[in-house]
Amino acid sequence: MAETRGTSRRTAFALLLLAALVNLPLAHSTWTDSRVERSGVETTATLLAHDDTDRRVSFTFPEDVDPDQRTWSAELDETAYADAVESGSLDVRVIEDDPAAYRVDGAVESRVPLVATLVADLVLLVVGLLLWRAGGRVRTRLRSRLQAVALGDVERCKPETLLQRLQAEDYLVRGEVLEVGADRVVLDLGNRTIEVLLDGHVNPVGHQQSAQVLARMVG
Repeated sequence: MAETRGTSRRTAFALLLLAALVNLPLAHSTWTDSRVERSGVETTATLLAHDDTDRRVSFTFPEDVDPDQRTWSAELDETAYADAVESGSLDVRVIEDDPAAYRVDGAVESRVPLVATLVADLVLLVVGLLLWRAGGRVRTRLRSRLQAVALGDVERCKPETLLQRLQAEDYLVRGEVLEVGADRVVLDLGNRTIEVLLDGHVNPVGHQQSAQVLARMVG
């Protein structure tokens, strides 16, 4: 049981780590946009090149913003692209000491990263739920199992968990049916399970229904 818990914790940690890695690019982009909006300054960048196919432009900032004079790029909407090509410049909001953090006026924001992140999150959620359900079944099997022999037929009852001693080793048992066999039935008692051998008695109660039976403990 301890080994199973350890495996479950490692699996959960791995899923959380994957989720963090998947969401990191989008989170970083959102944080950068917030910084630009809050701390950025307006400047005019010089157009270096443009591509009519996808309206993508390359540009450089003034030296006081980017002393290294690196080349940056953006995809523009139709109006902003036409204005940039005609004037040879672009209006850009940028953080002065971090030219990699900028926002070009008229830039087209791609939804691909957002969609890809949401799809990846959904896949991780489904995997997590499947592993959680599988782990639940394993934990159920590993819980301590009592064993008893039926002294009468199994009957339907109200939803309740009960292990009531009547006399000697005779008990009234109530719980949800976890397993059904030709000669046995397994009931869920919450923190443990009990396997009741029918010993010729009848069990008309189906899986996941509440059942009770008078039984004698063995073993």
